[in-house]
Amino acid sequence: MGNNKEVLSRGGMQFFSKMSASATHEIKNTLAIINESAGLLEDLSMMGEKGKPLSPERVNDISQRVIRQVQRANFVLKKMNQFSHSVDRKTQIADLEETVCFVLDLASRLIEMQGVVIKVTSPLSRIMVETNLFYLENMIWKAIETACFAAKEKKQVVISFGTDVAVPSIWFSMDLVKDNLMDDLFGSKEDCALIAHLNISIKKNKANYSFGLLWPKRFNPITPN
Repeated sequence: MGNNKEVLSRGGMQFFSKMSASATHEIKNTLAIINESAGLLEDLSMMGEKGKPLSPERVNDISQRVIRQVQRANFVLKKMNQFSHSVDRKTQIADLEETVCFVLDLASRLIEMQGVVIKVTSPLSRIMVETNLFYLENMIWKAIETACFAAKEKKQVVISFGTDVAVPSIWFSMDLVKDNLMDDLFGSKEDCALIAHLNISIKKNKANYSFGLLWPKRFNPITPN
């Protein structure tokens, strides 16, 4: 049990580090654009001091660029702050669709780098689970990363949800899958520790190029407030 906790913690640290590195890279990019824009405004200011006419359109264009980058940096910081707080509580009620969308936002840069288009199909009704939110986010990221890697040619992944709220599930479907990949899903020590901690199972559907994260059947499903 102790060794399992160590493996779980190590995997969690790797996940947190990867998301943090991606977020700081995004913020660094926004700062670089803001710095470049500041330099352009300085050049325009010097031109004005020399009596050259200023272009209001050009000034407005640069200011709008700065505003967009500040908004982008603020969005990334808010997501990282929310992500950091997911570590605070051992268990809480989580909405599966909201958690999936949050992880997609958090890891948007990493997904874009793989050139994969991901579509989320909303469930018929909200699906809630009581879980450790941080490790649920970790598991969802592993599934997204696996699905992106598995997508062979069209680079498309569809994330959907089960129709039975008594058996919560998240499904990841690809148009095509690389040979033999479905035979070796989530087999590492870190994966097994995470699956055991969340008390979920992995179901593979080779015929439909999909796999799912499934929670045990509940006789009293959690309903949203």
